Amino acid sequence: MAVLIVQHMPPGFTGPFARRLDNLCQVTVKEAGHNDEIQPGIVYIAPAGQHMTVARGGSSKGAIRLSQAPENTLHRPSVDVMMLSVAEAFRSLAMGIILTGMGADGVHGMRAIAQAGGLTVGQDEASCTVYGMPRSCAEAGVLQRVVPLAQIPEQILLATRYRKRA
Repeated sequence: MAVLIVQHMPPGFTGPFARRLDNLCQVTVKEAGHNDEIQPGIVYIAPAGQHMTVARGGSSKGAIRLSQAPENTLHRPSVDVMMLSVAEAFRSLAMGIILTGMGADGVHGMRAIAQAGGLTVGQDEASCTVYGMPRSCAEAGVLQRVVPLAQIPEQILLATRYRKRA
């Protein structure tokens, strides 16, 4: 599976961040590009200042779209904008994970993933630096699982194993 990440970072930071993670991780990590075909085993980080969405036709893996629209969001990139598109494109195959951060970005996207039959996981309060985004999702009732940060990789692996059998 592929991993799509929205990180609230200023311009100029997401490219070096992706390269640093690529050097540290066993999987390929890259800053997402417009029209990148989504490939299994690759982690795509949304570039600062651009929304990242997914377009998928038929049985295709999907492609990344980068855009300034919508312009009425507090953050660009926005977790909600990305997750809403992932929910629409991948339906029950989608998995949304919300980690430490301020505000409520992600609530609408996580709700859409859950309503589409996908899996939603939130970081627990004890392991968060800032329990804002996960708290907003928990209070909205859109999290199916709440786990410490150290257990997030296990949740991803469990979901992947389940989906391979399904």
